[in-house]
Amino acid sequence: MKGLLHYKDMFVWLALICCQLVAAYDAYAGLKGDNVMIMQPDKALDKIKFDSYTWNFGDIAEDGGVVEHKFTFTNLSDKPVVILDVTTGCGCTTASYSRKPVMSGEQGDIVIVFDPMTRPGRFTKGAMIYTSASTNGISLTLEGNVIPRKKTLEEEYPFDLGQGVRITSNFHTFVYVGRGEKVEQRIGWVNTSTRDVTFKTIAKEHSGMLHFEAPSVMKAGARGEMVLGYHIPENSGRYGTLNDLLAMYVSGREAQHLLSAQVIAVDKYDGSSDDISGPIVELSKKIIKFGDVKHGKKISDNSIILMNDGVNDLIIRAVECQTKALECSLKAGYKLKAGERVALNFTLDSSQCDYDLWVDRVRIITNDTHHPMQSIRLTAIITE
Repeated sequence: MKGLLHYKDMFVWLALICCQLVAAYDAYAGLKGDNVMIMQPDKALDKIKFDSYTWNFGDIAEDGGVVEHKFTFTNLSDKPVVILDVTTGCGCTTASYSRKPVMSGEQGDIVIVFDPMTRPGRFTKGAMIYTSASTNGISLTLEGNVIPRKKTLEEEYPFDLGQGVRITSNFHTFVYVGRGEKVEQRIGWVNTSTRDVTFKTIAKEHSGMLHFEAPSVMKAGARGEMVLGYHIPENSGRYGTLNDLLAMYVSGREAQHLLSAQVIAVDKYDGSSDDISGPIVELSKKIIKFGDVKHGKKISDNSIILMNDGVNDLIIRAVECQTKALECSLKAGYKLKAGERVALNFTLDSSQCDYDLWVDRVRIITNDTHHPMQSIRLTAIITE
């Protein structure tokens, strides 16, 4: 008989817990049933109170392993509260907690863990706590400063060119460079071998605008820098994307890595001018979906309108398509007067496409120095 009563008590207790969890889920989902009370967002902190909402770890070592902090809260309401979910902003921060209901007046806790590896410097990480007490979340914050660990030579110079030579990077994108302007980037190198080696490059793609400096001989055990950059002359007629690709040779042997650089040549930005006095480029939309297109068929779309909402003439400096399958009616040199509009016609020749998904991105370079490049994405599904 006692055993029967014991199981009966356990059944009642389990039934109570299930009812509380169901009510908690309904609150979390934003539902309101006969027996569920949805608390107002501004009342959330009145029902759940944490001992602190921010924790500062101070200085921690990058290679010292994960750190954690336990946030303790008290249920100030007259109902059981369940932690439904905890979301964090990145993979470096995780949370552990119990979904067991916390009774009125009792305490619960949430442990937030931070992994400092590969994240040197100051940090602020957030966690959002969702409970059955409110449909809104409660924010917790971790702060601190990660002291960088000493990197290995392979981490400092991750690109191996062979013959003991390593470099810090093998590519750089400069975004924009205006008329008469120069941009440059330095790339570190190290010769880890015990002998001097020779170094040279041969252009595989050549814009004619790239400036590159590197020693012809790299001494044994030495470190140094290569310099690559672009200079666009004031009177240059080049606009749009400039690509350069260099093959690197160490003591006559071609490295497995190529060195690449890219920049977009535009009109020089005039910070003294305002947005209204010059040309202002606008597009009615920035994506075209051709849908299903049978292979071998040509299809056109003219739904995008290009507008000049500025005062002066808008001049098209360059129009770039990534694939040969696409043709655009807009050409370099075209001018739009203030207030003028023009429909852009895009024609896709699917005979030059592979089957399945086709994607292109068209770049339009103009003399709108505040927004010199506009990008249009085009997609299609090429079928048999």
